[in-house]
Parts: sequence; structure tokens; C-alpha cells
Amino acid sequence: MAVPTDVIPRRPTLLFFVVLVLLLVLMSLSNQTRYIGETRTMFERTVMTIFSPVPKFVNWVGGSAQDMHHGYLDMRRAVNENVELRRKVASLTTENLKLRQSGSDMRRLRSLLAYAEQFDFETSMAQTIMLDTAGRFKSIIIDRGSDDGVEVNDIIANANGLVGRVVLTTKDLSKVQLVTDNNCSVGSLVERTRRQGVVRGSGAANVQMFDIPALADVQPGDRVLTAGIDGIFPKGIPIGTVVRSEPGQSLFKSVTVKPSVDFGTIEEVIVIHTRKIPPQVVRYAP
Repeated sequence: MAVPTDVIPRRPTLLFFVVLVLLLVLMSLSNQTRYIGETRTMFERTVMTIFSPVPKFVNWVGGSAQDMHHGYLDMRRAVNENVELRRKVASLTTENLKLRQSGSDMRRLRSLLAYAEQFDFETSMAQTIMLDTAGRFKSIIIDRGSDDGVEVNDIIANANGLVGRVVLTTKDLSKVQLVTDNNCSVGSLVERTRRQGVVRGSGAANVQMFDIPALADVQPGDRVLTAGIDGIFPKGIPIGTVVRSEPGQSLFKSVTVKPSVDFGTIEEVIVIHTRKIPPQVVRYAP
């Protein structure tokens, strides 16, 4: 059914008129419903009741946002303090390790210097910069050479005992043959009985002592020192301790000696500048 066209434009006008009348009635009633001693009208109370949660919500949102902001600032401050404390702890730990290392180095150097003072020969200090105990030739490289007065057949030791002898020099480096090398032989003696023999390297952790008669008194625990009879090694340097002494297959004993030096921990060493016997003296025969 068709709607009359003259009714449609009248609807907004009618709606506006109805709303206006309702507002006038509400305002009239609000003026008549003021309680004794009450300064607010019913209209005002209605509006405040409807919209009172709004400021509460706004206040709660603002407070929460402020708390979150302060919490974030406190968290960032705590994180920065934590990072700074970790940095200080790391720095103090590093400094503590350096002090401990310095103390250990000082004790080791004092023992080396005290040991070096026992020799009548000129001595100097050197640092080990390379260790080779896995190859066929057992050796170390030290940071002193011919420019520092190091010569072939100079003796290398530390506070524990004999390390070896210099076999090659350059201007600033020297190669040292270890006492455990197969080609190394040292004139030696048993400290307790003064029985002399020859210590030879075996290429392993221990060395062997030869030319000890089967009836000689050599027992495990005896200290073995350099005898000073081979023309290279001075007398009295500890070589090691006897760990096994058994009858051999011939007229001599089989004696195994554990070196005094732990070759896996060599750092600083003493270079003993020994007196070299001239070849013409060795070869001379009247």
C-alpha cells in the first residue's frame, strides 16, 4: 500500500516536539521535587547518578597508567643497576684473578731465584714459549738466545730440578733438549750412597739409570742428582727419584727414575751458563 507523501516530512518535526515536551516536563518535575535542605534537583541527581562512574573510571585509568609508568621507570632503573653491578663484579673478579696470578708468579720466581743463588755459575731467567713432548725429539723453546749470552750446552733447570740442555740458539730464541729425550744422557749419582751411573731418556714420562752394578744399594725413594762428570751438567742438580730398582739381565740393575720436573707445567726456567771444556783439552793425550 502506498504511503502518503505528506506524512514522511512530518515525522522529524513530531519527534523533535515530543523530546522537547519531555525535557520541559522533566525540568518542571525536578524543580518541584527538591528535598528540604537539598541543593540539587532530581534532574541533577539523575544526571550525576548516570555519569558518576565516568570520573571514577577516568581516575582509575589515570592512576593505573601512572603506576605503570612509575613501575616501568623503577624496572629500568633496577635493570641498569643490575647491569652496572654485573660489570663491577666482572671487573673485580678479573682483578682478583690477576692478583692471584701475580702472587703465584711471585712465589714461583722467588723459588727460582733462591735456587739460582746456589750455583757458582752465571745464571739468567727465561720464559718457555713452546713445549714439544709428543714428537720424536722432546724439547722446549725459550725466549732467550745468543744475544742474551745463551750458548749451546748451557743447562736449563727450574726450582724442581733438571730440565735439559741447550742444543740450538738463534739471536732471540733457544731450543732445549729435555732430559726425557732418547738422545739425552746425564752423568748422575744416587744421593744416599753416592753410587754413580748414567741417566738416559726413554722418550716416555720416566728415565732410566744405567751402569748400576747388580749388588749396588739402590732403592725406591732414593734421590738422583747430576754427578758433574760428563763435562756438561754441573754437579748437584736434582734429576728425579728412583721408583723401581730390580735385577737386570746382566751384571747391572734395571733402575727407573721419575723426573723431578713436571714437563707439562714448565713456565719460567733458569739458564745456567756453564764453563765449557775446550775440545782440545778433551782430545789431548800426552
